[in-house]
Amino acid sequence: MLLEDSPITAVLPGHYIAERRCGYCHRSSGSSVFGFTSVSMTVDLYQLLMDRGFRRSGTFLYKPDLLNSCCPQYTIRLIASEFRPSKEHRQAINRFNRFILGSQYEEALRRHFSSSHSASLVGKHNSEFDLVSTIHRAEYDNLPPELAHIPVAHKFVVRLAPPDCNDEKFSLYIHYQKTCHHEPDSKITKHGFRRFLCGQPFEFERGYDPYDRENVSAGRPQPARKRLGLWHQMYYLDGQLIAMAVLDFLPNTISSVYFMCREEYSNYSLGKLSACREIALSLEEERTHYHMGLYIHSCQKMKYKASFGPSELLDPELYIYFPFDKFAAEFENSEYVSFAPHHRVRDPAKDLRRSIVQERTMASSSDEDGCEEDNDDEDHLPRIQTVFDADMPGMPSQEEIMSSIDMSKVRLVIQKYIFTGESLSNMHPTVFANFLEPILQMAAVIGLDLFYEVFLYIQ
Repeated sequence: MLLEDSPITAVLPGHYIAERRCGYCHRSSGSSVFGFTSVSMTVDLYQLLMDRGFRRSGTFLYKPDLLNSCCPQYTIRLIASEFRPSKEHRQAINRFNRFILGSQYEEALRRHFSSSHSASLVGKHNSEFDLVSTIHRAEYDNLPPELAHIPVAHKFVVRLAPPDCNDEKFSLYIHYQKTCHHEPDSKITKHGFRRFLCGQPFEFERGYDPYDRENVSAGRPQPARKRLGLWHQMYYLDGQLIAMAVLDFLPNTISSVYFMCREEYSNYSLGKLSACREIALSLEEERTHYHMGLYIHSCQKMKYKASFGPSELLDPELYIYFPFDKFAAEFENSEYVSFAPHHRVRDPAKDLRRSIVQERTMASSSDEDGCEEDNDDEDHLPRIQTVFDADMPGMPSQEEIMSSIDMSKVRLVIQKYIFTGESLSNMHPTVFANFLEPILQMAAVIGLDLFYEVFLYIQ
């Protein structure tokens, strides 16, 4: 097959979908997105797309329309090396560590270590609090061998694993969807779990196995490379899987896709702990940033993301990250914020501060980022004909993109054959006219520079 010869990004034409159900304020028709499905996707391209406001759910990539949605969703990230755990974060980490180790082991640690470093090991705050060492302190594999004769209260193990779909993971998923999102059995399927959180969505060069840390090829070890692709971080307590983080390892960042845990351990702030652990992982894996997904200022369950600072939000029109505090001051006046000199103006009727009446009560979305796991009903929702009709922020008009696009750089895949440059210009005008609209929409939304790197796959 043509697309298997080298790692490329090939995508199906995208669509603007208006008046979708909102997974946050539960309006029946308040959310709008532009989305497309990837046939193959490189980690490099996806990282660049995230910096244009895209997120993924399985192989479906979507960009929320912040101006025309009830709950504007901003891309949020932080610089891993600049993160300093707050008092609340330190307390959560130390409390969980004490729960795992138990008082007998904690006392043994105090006796065993006489240096000042021991204070941080047993959970006391000091100015030298080290996130990486403290987050790993209670892990069974990191316990001092000198204290092997002292029993710990619980055996806690964390493992990074390939994103395969097995009964153990699916069982945890069922539990979490029922207890946290109150989903009925009919909506929780193994097919949905596999599509949403399992399977490798990224493409790699031939001979590179992302799950072979030795990179052995033809019986000879190759230079070690960065960990890339989709991974599951598994949390085991006394042999039971109690939590799992779904993470995208990209060239310069680790992106949090989803986190699920057992309800009986909710008192230990596992959500905050997982974020701290993923920031530590970003440092260990030599990534500059940690992406926390999307942030909605009016959504209470997302407030915790703002506590992981210093964080930044992506301007939806400039595609530049600005400090969270700069946005927070403007959020007091409007739920849509851009620092572009001539930014778009939001319809005040969309702000959640206005009373919401006669709205259907809907169940919470199964995806933390508000992209529904089951989109089977989208064909029955009203659609705007093209993204240009929506006046979506951060993109040129149809006339502007038409005048600036270089068609010689456009790459189409039609029935697995590539059309580009001269072969594209020789295409019959009537045939080419059928492809012009999806070309212009995709180029406008993802930007010309990125669009020239993408193969538009016409089925």
